[in-house]
Amino acid sequence: MSEELIRLINVSKDYTDKVGYRIHLLEDISLSVKQNEFVTVLAPKGSGKSSLLKIICGLEKRTSGGINSGGKIVYIPTQPSSFPWFNVEQNISFNSKFASAEIAKIIKLVGLNGYEDHYPHRESEGFRFRMSFGRALANAPDVIVIDEPFNNLNSKTREEIYLMLRDVFEQRKLTIVFGTTNITEAIFLSDKIYLMQKNPGKIIEKLKVELKERKISIMESKEFHQSRNEIEEIFKNKLERALYHFSV
Repeated sequence: MSEELIRLINVSKDYTDKVGYRIHLLEDISLSVKQNEFVTVLAPKGSGKSSLLKIICGLEKRTSGGINSGGKIVYIPTQPSSFPWFNVEQNISFNSKFASAEIAKIIKLVGLNGYEDHYPHRESEGFRFRMSFGRALANAPDVIVIDEPFNNLNSKTREEIYLMLRDVFEQRKLTIVFGTTNITEAIFLSDKIYLMQKNPGKIIEKLKVELKERKISIMESKEFHQSRNEIEEIFKNKLERALYHFSV
């Protein structure tokens, strides 16, 4: 039985906006993440999803509720980050204790072999995500938390990164917590999906994903469309107009 690495128990968050209004952002969020799971929080825009992911990482404070977590958590934000004065190899190996041979393996895993001497701040967001993901791997985390990094990618690049991400997840037996507004990528990437409403952000359903294979062609299959329809129906039945804030 897989070890539970993260558990949130009735986590809520309030904050005061710029004009002094008290905002109830998150309400009674409970979820769990087991070792070697790819867990996604699927939520409409403005739901507090990013704040939830940052609370998991310890980057934001919760107002109430409990968190049990063990091990090292590495966070990859929506906008890929890099040190502009470092090349790809230097960025990925920064603060890592791995030897150069292992760094070379990681660079190959994320599809950047041959680009070791490139400076990533001039490259595309897809390229920079690969580098950020490689740097996360090089820090030997127990959990990687990824906050919706693919919104600005074209469909071809996005699909290539889906395949890379899922392949590395399986090869390295990773544990990933992923946040997105995109129903298709949530289904394709995940083992488990938490559906979250907005105003306030609250978990409304938990779904398991059991795809026969993780190839792009599976997105056109009957089982994939059934999963999409199921998620859409849950949001339609439980939320007013929330579906219109989702990506495809």
